[in-house]
Amino acid sequence: MVLKSFLRSLGSGGPTIDAVLDSDRVEVGGTLTGTLHIRGGDPDQVASKATLDVVARVQKKMGDDEYSADEVIAGIALPGPLPLGREHSLPFRIELPPHTPVTSFGGRNFVWLRSGLDVPWAIDPSDKDSLLVLPSRAQANVLQAMEGLGFRLYKVDIDARSSWLGRKWVQEFEFRPASHDRRRFDEIELVFEGQRGDQLDLMVQLDRSARGLGGMLMELSGTDESWHRLTVDGASPQAAAAALGRLLA
Repeated sequence: MVLKSFLRSLGSGGPTIDAVLDSDRVEVGGTLTGTLHIRGGDPDQVASKATLDVVARVQKKMGDDEYSADEVIAGIALPGPLPLGREHSLPFRIELPPHTPVTSFGGRNFVWLRSGLDVPWAIDPSDKDSLLVLPSRAQANVLQAMEGLGFRLYKVDIDARSSWLGRKWVQEFEFRPASHDRRRFDEIELVFEGQRGDQLDLMVQLDRSARGLGGMLMELSGTDESWHRLTVDGASPQAAAAALGRLLA
């Protein structure tokens, strides 16, 4: 018995888990579904629960150094008891919040499903499945509207924030001018905060170009950057452009 406990603590002869997704493509605010398969393990053991978490990789800074950390976006627990030594197939359903990071634009944007099993006196078995997170239709209309207003999407990052409406991170969509008449802006950053139907809550940071002595003083003092809260109709690119255009006028 002592030997079996020791081997379990090393992960030998323990159970395995495998989350099989119905699809690894999901929209922001959509639903992730699949089945968690649990196999093997010591028949004398019982797992108290299984967990499934949607996790994002967040870029952080400490002084001049940059590193990454994992933050849970959403998750559920499948309660036990789950006797081991037999097979379990547990369907699951996870609702993704409207601030789930988008990964379809590439860059350093990574989101995955992490599965785990709570087994006493043993290394918890785990599984990891990458997700392709697409913007919701309303979000895609906002991004298209920005292009129509003379800006191009330059970069998308998931960055740490000390406090952001209860979260420790934020995904920023950075736009830069693509046309000459937009050169009064150095860049514009969008943050998707909430969605109700086609209505999107945005935080928009305007970074104005330094022009003349007044502009240089604003840039030196940091007042060339300003955040604005905006509600946008994302039913179509044209509807989104109307609200964004007023802010950028």
